[in-house]
Amino acid sequence: MLEAVGYVILGVFLVLLPGFLFSIVLYPKREHLDFWSRVGTSLGLGAMMGALLGYVISIPGLSTLSLESFTLATLIVSIILAIAAFLRGGFDVLSWYKNQILCRFRKPKKETDLQSSIRGESTTG
Repeated sequence: MLEAVGYVILGVFLVLLPGFLFSIVLYPKREHLDFWSRVGTSLGLGAMMGALLGYVISIPGLSTLSLESFTLATLIVSIILAIAAFLRGGFDVLSWYKNQILCRFRKPKKETDLQSSIRGESTTG
């Protein structure tokens, strides 16, 4: 059972990671796609790239299609796409998404804490 969960998690990463990086290469600015459009584009591009990689790996004489060879090929393609995304300036999208996610998990400050921090007073005293 635990092995099956591991395969599902690995499969999600093998589809989403290259698809997300490829969507950043194609659409490097945050204004080009909103979050849900980028998720849908990432899923579609990742599935397309996974099928293409599986086809290329399974060509007779090249290698045998196995989980290890597919994972290695996906990792190599993801590194190439990450370099291309960096060169196109698409990592601003990643930092924006990171800030949006972190803002959801931070505790909002109380209004009295905000007012005292503006005045320079300490609330523990």
